[in-house]
Amino acid sequence: MKSTMEYRDKRFALVLVDLQKKFGYSTEGLRTSTGLHLERVNEAIRLFRGTGNPIVYVMYEGEGHEDVKVDDGDSLVDGLLPPEDGDAVVWKSGMNSFRNPELAETLDRLGCDHILIAGMVAHYCVLATYFGAFDKGLSPYMLEGGLMATEERNVGMVEELCKTLSPDEMAENVLFKV
Repeated sequence: MKSTMEYRDKRFALVLVDLQKKFGYSTEGLRTSTGLHLERVNEAIRLFRGTGNPIVYVMYEGEGHEDVKVDDGDSLVDGLLPPEDGDAVVWKSGMNSFRNPELAETLDRLGCDHILIAGMVAHYCVLATYFGAFDKGLSPYMLEGGLMATEERNVGMVEELCKTLSPDEMAENVLFKV
């Protein structure tokens, strides 16, 4: 779903959900989807860093999907720009990243009222986090082209259901200095 102009003067954080090896390499579909969409996520990371806007890496504590074990499963997927000084890293234990209070507390501390979400798995944890944001008084958006799923049709369905923004649209935000 294309967004409205309401995002142009809001304080955003980029929230990166579960971009860990234990998910990204667990199925052929996720491996393919990660290859297709990872550069878009990196583009958003570069935009947020270049404008001084906050980035939060959300990491899942626990086993991955499909009972597939990968070496160093808690590590970020290869090719993803890693956290830098000033970026937040929070851990979660459920599908909805807001189930644990740490994400909402971090976003509140950063003064954010809107979030741009990217990550995997689009139709599980990413979608649960999107809807969980409303319960915390936040306005969520999905990063257009920045979601990964077990099948590409699931990426399209999630983008159709949710408000989306591209990095170019984010750059129009008056709080971003590009």
